[in-house]
Amino acid sequence: MTTQSMRTLIIDDEEFVRLVVEQALREEGCEVQSAGSGQQGLERLRTASFDCVITDLRMPGLDGRAILRWVQEHQPDVDVIVLTGHGDVKDAVAAIKDGAWDFLIKDTPFDGAAVKAALAKLRTMRELRRENLAARHGGYRQDTIVDGTSQAWRALITQIAQVAPSQAAVLIQGETGSGKEVVARLLHAQSRRADGPCIAVNCGAVSRELLESELFGYEKGAFTGATTAKPGLIAAADGGSLFLDEVGEMPGPMQVSLLRFLDRNEYRPVGSTRTLRADVRIICATNRDLQELVLQGRFRDDLLYRINTVTLLVPPLRERQDDLPALAGHILRSLRMPNATARTLTPEALQYLTTYRWPGNVRELRNVIERIVLMSPNTGPISREEVLQVLPQSSSATHPDDQTQLSLEEIERRHIERILQANDGNKTKAAHILRIDYKTLLTKLKKYELGG
Repeated sequence: MTTQSMRTLIIDDEEFVRLVVEQALREEGCEVQSAGSGQQGLERLRTASFDCVITDLRMPGLDGRAILRWVQEHQPDVDVIVLTGHGDVKDAVAAIKDGAWDFLIKDTPFDGAAVKAALAKLRTMRELRRENLAARHGGYRQDTIVDGTSQAWRALITQIAQVAPSQAAVLIQGETGSGKEVVARLLHAQSRRADGPCIAVNCGAVSRELLESELFGYEKGAFTGATTAKPGLIAAADGGSLFLDEVGEMPGPMQVSLLRFLDRNEYRPVGSTRTLRADVRIICATNRDLQELVLQGRFRDDLLYRINTVTLLVPPLRERQDDLPALAGHILRSLRMPNATARTLTPEALQYLTTYRWPGNVRELRNVIERIVLMSPNTGPISREEVLQVLPQSSSATHPDDQTQLSLEEIERRHIERILQANDGNKTKAAHILRIDYKTLLTKLKKYELGG
């Protein structure tokens, strides 16, 4: 990715700031769009493709933190730079911990020099990412994925090897940033379709109006702006796999269309009377509790049965801390500059990283290590002090309460509550971890008044 082709969205309610940033970016050859509010910016994100978002933190209505959360969940490949005043630096640092790439202080007078400097750093990192992806051209292979040693990761790898050669529908469940797409690509790479395409789409990142045409394609004149016919992602994935990330965000009418395709391998492009066929393996993923969405009437139960012949649970990073050294090393090697030696972590730095809870999982780990590499002038091993500059507060795992004087019911209630909290309220995953069926869990939640 070069600066000249970088597509950037500016979100700020101050027109002067938007104009300054826009001028600086255009001078660097960027494609630029701007929005005067968080809501307008979110609409732009839903309908267009960007590489970078530069957003003010404090805005009326939808603020910069909300924009950052949406991007992290729906478009994790988009880098976010936040703008802040002198009095809001603590909020900006918190945004960095939440996954923002960098922050800029709106000095007085405010000019574009800092914007250009931040853009130069970001360009370097995106180029390194691009080179790393190019090195893996041709698809994911087992040896391109970190071979974790934790029991949780090895169990998942074993399940993938068992399921991949079949045509069974697979539902991948896991927290945001835990590596669901990595698992989907491993499934594809070990399947009989490995020589075919593997195409991914985030159902939550595409507007409800555009999702149908994105998947099924459209005919010329199907809607305003459809000046030519365009095949959809299902046609593009023919002979391979289509990964539907965040399938729980799919609107009701699209669920019907997807169910029809799964049953018959048939679909109709938008605006067409022709019925087409495609040989595609559908792999779905979600960080939502689909059983709960079914009970709420927001997800079709017949579609859920169809897509989860096999369910794979991707463990969060906090449950595979033994893999953190290998993951960190893999990320550092992928960030190595040409003709340079990959950096390493000192034992003290690695120990500090292992005490952190990593709510953003592997994605957050990559973000933190990228920032350390860019911000550090050194070339030797990364020290604990360098980690502290990017990850200032480490939170060790919470120790359980002293339960020696508690009743058996109270111990069970607290245990269920902790499992739910650790899995962001996902009842399906909690039931799996507790080794009880879903209805039994609902009964216990009602009994212990835990919101079930």
